[in-house]
Amino acid sequence: MRSPTTHSRRRGVSLLEMVSALAILAIVVAATVSLYVSGNMAHRRAGFYSRAQTDIRSAMRQMTRVIRGSERVVAQGTVGTLSGLATTNYQVVVRLLGTPARECRYYVSNGVLYEQTSSENAPGRALLSGVVSLTFNYYRTAAGTRLSANGAPATATEVEINIRARSGTVTTGLVTYVTIRSTVAGST
Repeated sequence: MRSPTTHSRRRGVSLLEMVSALAILAIVVAATVSLYVSGNMAHRRAGFYSRAQTDIRSAMRQMTRVIRGSERVVAQGTVGTLSGLATTNYQVVVRLLGTPARECRYYVSNGVLYEQTSSENAPGRALLSGVVSLTFNYYRTAAGTRLSANGAPATATEVEINIRARSGTVTTGLVTYVTIRSTVAGST
């Protein structure tokens, strides 16, 4: 006959061992789910950031192309539908090269960045939605020194564009400086 101690060791897993194993398994599952959820959120946030950056860069490229190729910044629009609209820190009006005279304006209304030419009615063409802020600062360069021209934007040779936009849960922005080409060429 076998001793009772040998028989009790072979009965299987005790309740305490089973509860301990389930507790460890629960901790591992909770950690795995937490890592998955945080990784998924980071991936979504990165997607929002990438989309916002791509959209801002596309709008910035369009504004830069037009402003760089313009004749000058005007203090107040004088052509077509832009007559009487002033250049401020929140909108810019530039005179485009060519004949007849044409002007172009960039501004934000209800979170949308618009490009409006002097032959278009407001609001113009939407370039970017989700805009949080858009500011313009004006500078003129004298002997290699950048001087503020915010009080007299028509004297500006350079425009700083600062735009911030939101996509999903992410807000991001870009800043660029645009030198007006006709100023560089010395035609103004």
